[in-house]
Amino acid sequence: MVLGFFRADEDAFLKELMSSNINIDKLKKYIANGVNINGVDEKGRNYLFFFASKKNFNAMRVLISLGIDMYKEDKLGKTVLSEACEKYDFMMIKFLLDNGFDGNRKNSAGRTVLQDTVLLGNDKVFQILLNYNLDFDIKDNNGRNVVFDAIENGNLETLKKVIDNVKDINAVDKNGQTALFEAVLKDDLRLALALINTGINLNILDKNGQNVLYNTILQGMKNEILLKHLAKRGINLNVVDSRDKTILDEIFYIMVLQKYDKDIEDKRYMLINPKDDYLSLALQIVELGFKVDTLDKYGKTALQKELERKNFVNAEFLLNCGASLNIFDEHHRSLFHIEVLKGYSNNKIIDFLIQKGANLNQRDKYFRTIIDNLIELILISKGEKSRNPSLDEYVQEDGGFDILLKKLLVYEADISYTRVDGKNIVFDLVPYDSFDILDILVEHKVDLNHRDFDGNTPLMYMVDEGLRIEDRTLKAYFIKRLQNFLKYRINMDIQDKDGRTVIHKAVIADDLLVVEKLMIKKANLDIKDNHGRTALHHTQWKGNYEIARWLILAGANMNEPDNSGFNILNYAAILGHTRLVITLISSGVLMYNNNPKNKKVAEFFKSKEKILDKLVAAEDISDSKMKNALIEVVTNFKKEINEALQK
Repeated sequence: MVLGFFRADEDAFLKELMSSNINIDKLKKYIANGVNINGVDEKGRNYLFFFASKKNFNAMRVLISLGIDMYKEDKLGKTVLSEACEKYDFMMIKFLLDNGFDGNRKNSAGRTVLQDTVLLGNDKVFQILLNYNLDFDIKDNNGRNVVFDAIENGNLETLKKVIDNVKDINAVDKNGQTALFEAVLKDDLRLALALINTGINLNILDKNGQNVLYNTILQGMKNEILLKHLAKRGINLNVVDSRDKTILDEIFYIMVLQKYDKDIEDKRYMLINPKDDYLSLALQIVELGFKVDTLDKYGKTALQKELERKNFVNAEFLLNCGASLNIFDEHHRSLFHIEVLKGYSNNKIIDFLIQKGANLNQRDKYFRTIIDNLIELILISKGEKSRNPSLDEYVQEDGGFDILLKKLLVYEADISYTRVDGKNIVFDLVPYDSFDILDILVEHKVDLNHRDFDGNTPLMYMVDEGLRIEDRTLKAYFIKRLQNFLKYRINMDIQDKDGRTVIHKAVIADDLLVVEKLMIKKANLDIKDNHGRTALHHTQWKGNYEIARWLILAGANMNEPDNSGFNILNYAAILGHTRLVITLISSGVLMYNNNPKNKKVAEFFKSKEKILDKLVAAEDISDSKMKNALIEVVTNFKKEINEALQK
């Protein structure tokens, strides 16, 4: 028996089907007695396959009416309809579809006969199927409808007919891709153009966050025409995919794959042409509207990423395409600013950016320049200065920051700038043992005598800070720094907003040690502050005769009056500083002050004349000449006061 069935009535059942006048009642009886209408042979085929091969349409019609499984698949996964399509058996195809075979039914592989027919390129069969109003939008197990099969088949005319009949041209597969993603990979550009011209959505993103552009570029300049059409139709050239790659990043990655023979997991990259000029393709994409400064989710541009890879060819290309060097981080530090802070290991990148015109003087949101931050990193790395959270990521012991400092200064980075508080960079250094840095700055003409908005110089700032130190160890450390700083060409005669020099400040603070160190440098001791007082005048407050002696020995004028007309001898006497008065007398001060005097000050001194009497009554003075001299000072001063009051 042809089918190899084993029941007793099977032969009779088969014989009846083959007769010219089939008795359906007999057939039903055989079935009732146990004949399996859906029984299969060794190839997995039922009776329908057998009679289809014989083109016995009458028997097939009867079997269908008796409920045979029209959709039974043999061991090769074929149905009676799919086999008829493969054999171009047009009559059988029409018969089956006319007699109830559902052309939209999926086989065990999840595909319809229409999909397989289009995929295999059975054009004549496809023409027949078009007459049966089949569903062109059914998707297979991979989420693909018949448009994908038409692209894979590659027949343009078939594709056009599929496009005419499909409802959803934008259907996506399980990877989130439309048929256009496949079409742009084909050699025949007309396939992709047909989809583009029909209005397919160009900006659908697949599961990797990519649009069709990422596939289009794989074949290089061959797809130049497609690129123009995609751009004209409004494709988004500035997509950033799930790997944080723009289309330009992807092209640069392709260029890497061109150079290196390595295993490629993503088989799409097998389409890369090792000899193609992908950089020209990148240029075309830029010209079509790609924004070269597009940021990824980490806030980085293509230029930044190529520089990090030290790929200067690509970086040069990006700059030529208009990429900006003025990209700023959250601290408003430019690309160049950031690269410098990364240290000397970044030297090649730094050189490249300098050659490309990077701004060496860019300031961050804290109003600090690259030089400022480099110096701070040096101080932090040496343990001289406490951490700065905004610079934490750049701190390293051997960052070569001093070398970079010299490099930037050679390229004439500006160190003459003034900050919002009027200070310059030297003010940052004087509180620290930073003379190696200062030596570098001095070599490049930094202004050591710069004045801030209060008129203070770095020396004044240093001394003001040092005068407040009480700890003996810290004080010694300050004195050492002061001595080192004074080795430079420091102007001791600059006056602050109150007219005071650094000598004035040290005298007022009554710090003999600091005065001694300052007096090593030549200073004009005749300079007066806004009250007309020299540094010597200010010994009056504490009566420090030792400081006075230093100043006098250095040439201070003891007889100089202040704006009120009184001199240091007057003040020392009225304030009761006997030792200071004696020092002045011993040093040859004039005993009578003939200068015009302020009446109000004289009135104040008149009220304090009893203090003068105490000066004369001092018991610890045994020298009679000095006692007489003190009497003369008091007598003269009282006379001076009275004369001032009478005017």
